Amino acid sequence: MRRTLSTVTAIFVALAGTVAVAQKVTTPMELDATMKKISQAQGATAKAIQAGDFAAAKASVATVKAALMDAENFWVMHKKDEAIAFSKDAITKVTAVEAAVSAAMPDQMAALAAQKTAGGACAACHKTFREQDANMQYQIKAGTI
Repeated sequence: MRRTLSTVTAIFVALAGTVAVAQKVTTPMELDATMKKISQAQGATAKAIQAGDFAAAKASVATVKAALMDAENFWVMHKKDEAIAFSKDAITKVTAVEAAVSAAMPDQMAALAAQKTAGGACAACHKTFREQDANMQYQIKAGTI
């Protein structure tokens, strides 16, 4: 019984360590997939805040933050200081959303304002480094990397 418990515990510890390892973005395709993940989670965060479901907002904003941190690696690899600065700014602003929805008594209007500010950080980076294709999907601007 002890051996089985030890084995199960070891498996859980190993899996927890695997989940904790970030999926660093290294390719334009991975960046695109991560940006889509962020977009979906941003939308879910806004909807949850508007519905007053702060637990759901907290979960979705955590997804946004983790994905932004993973995506930052792409810009670091390509030595794009301005993009790195945009990433850090976006992470800071998403952290403010995270704090707003995690408060003991969340203020819906403050959380929505923080969410709007975070969206502005995303838009600033997109304006500089991303463009929309014929299908209105964002991609890295030609010549960026």
